[in-house]
Amino acid sequence: MSERTARLRALLEGTAARGGIAVTGHDRADVDSAVSCVLMQRLLRAWGLPCRIALCAPDAQARRVLARFGLDAQAMSGAPQDAESLILVDHHQRAHAGRIVACIDHHPTACPPDAPYVQIEQAGACAVMVLALMREAGVPVAAQDEALAVAALYLDTIALRSTKIRREEAAWGEAQARRLGLDTAWLLREGLQLQDMGLPAGTLCALGKKTYSFGARRVISSYVQTDAMTQETLQAILAEIRAQMARERADLWVFLVHDPVRGRSTEYDVTPDGRVRTIAYDALISRGRDVMPRVEREMQEERP
Repeated sequence: MSERTARLRALLEGTAARGGIAVTGHDRADVDSAVSCVLMQRLLRAWGLPCRIALCAPDAQARRVLARFGLDAQAMSGAPQDAESLILVDHHQRAHAGRIVACIDHHPTACPPDAPYVQIEQAGACAVMVLALMREAGVPVAAQDEALAVAALYLDTIALRSTKIRREEAAWGEAQARRLGLDTAWLLREGLQLQDMGLPAGTLCALGKKTYSFGARRVISSYVQTDAMTQETLQAILAEIRAQMARERADLWVFLVHDPVRGRSTEYDVTPDGRVRTIAYDALISRGRDVMPRVEREMQEERP
């Protein structure tokens, strides 16, 4: 057992003696959030510690992928309770009541949570970090645990194409997928997630939606993955974003268009006055690694 897993275990043993523990991903939990919760619960159970999963509105892909592995996302759904101690995975900002005792995340930030255990580091998927913790702790790692982590890695990095995944980690993911006999064609399809661009603009603008708080500033972000974005569709989406910003009192809306086929991303930053800043990238950028840390810095620089 490593020093940090020993420290984490001691912390959680003391926490469990005082009450319930819930492990939770970000709201509208995606596959990585859901899998990170599953693996974290398995780690705690190996330590003999009770822990429940509180998946906050898992998205359609998370429900579909978990079902493929024989897991019921609906049975894990629900918000944390006020009296519970929380383990945050795949995010670091408070969204629910409860005392945060641990945070394991792969999204860089200059403002980590004030918690007894915080582990924020670069990784293609948070689930891979939790899998590493299981190995460090010396607990049994089943083939399904590995397969879940590999699936989360593929699906959280646009099928290993995102800038947030290191070359050696992508190679590891490909090798593990072959070793475990995973359907790599299925992983590719799920990872690319090309959207049906015939959906209403109000639906398209809310895909992958997350809310961030940087001091008193409220930032909303969403994204779409497609190789068929048209100017007509884009303008309809931006018009919907402008309307929703007023209702949600957002200071900024970051809308990303990822084109996995051409390997590039475009960022549209919409402000409350309706202006749009466009940033084009020659790679499939990561919202968590490339975009939001920059937005956070810009928000801090704008403070009087």
